[in-house]
Amino acid sequence: MNMRTFTGLTGVLSFVCVTAVFAGQSKPAAGAKPAAAPAATPDSIANGAALFKRQCVMCHGATGTGDGPAAKNLKGKLPALNDKATMSKLTDAQIHEAITAGKKTEVGNMPALGKRLTAEEITDIVNFVRTLAK
Repeated sequence: MNMRTFTGLTGVLSFVCVTAVFAGQSKPAAGAKPAAAPAATPDSIANGAALFKRQCVMCHGATGTGDGPAAKNLKGKLPALNDKATMSKLTDAQIHEAITAGKKTEVGNMPALGKRLTAEEITDIVNFVRTLAK
């Protein structure tokens, strides 16, 4: 085998390996329905609380009342995540989708976190948010 053939085969093999690695790391497309949510374990809720604090408190506030520091720049009041009546109207899948793909409303635009967080991390946030309205 000559050097040119060897180099070509090495390049092809490298491309296949890199493609396989990235294929294994792909995330579901925005709008993809998440799998059934696992039970809300204490670890999931604790991780969701930490993620909520990092990603959501700026607008939604620490207790989910919509009074975060960035909320004053919005055109209206955010829905209260700690209100049992409001939250009972939303399924876990709807909350998961809103976090994953973001949401445009008359109040303002919620950013999509689906590229920053894994589906499991978003599920942890959903599990935590559910504890705010109890």
